[in-house]
Amino acid sequence: MISNKKKAVIHVAKAQVGMTDDEYRDLLASVGAASSKDLTTQSFVALMTRFEKMGFKTTSARRRKPKGLPRGKAATMQKIEAIILDIGLSWAYVDGIARKRFGVDAVQWLEYEDLRKVLQMMVIHQKRRVKNA
Repeated sequence: MISNKKKAVIHVAKAQVGMTDDEYRDLLASVGAASSKDLTTQSFVALMTRFEKMGFKTTSARRRKPKGLPRGKAATMQKIEAIILDIGLSWAYVDGIARKRFGVDAVQWLEYEDLRKVLQMMVIHQKRRVKNA
């Protein structure tokens, strides 16, 4: 089950692309959900990817660095951000990695060692994308 904040993002995306209720229900069914309450993290990411293909753009393109973040961690976050911008992914994708791999809701809350592991995963993902393109 996804958070209420993510449900709100879905409804903003629906309005932004000008989708009717029937079209919205069909889109939800294509990811295996009858309503936004039925969405899992994976189906949410799939749904948001489809909204982005339809023209949805988030209003906050960059995640702000929290105050007091250690320099090494801030630099690592910037590297991750550069990679996701390069290959056209969103922070939701990286947060999904943090959630699945480390049990943390957002990548910014990871310890430095785990954050480095996420960076390594993203570098490998980026190389695969370039190799296949």
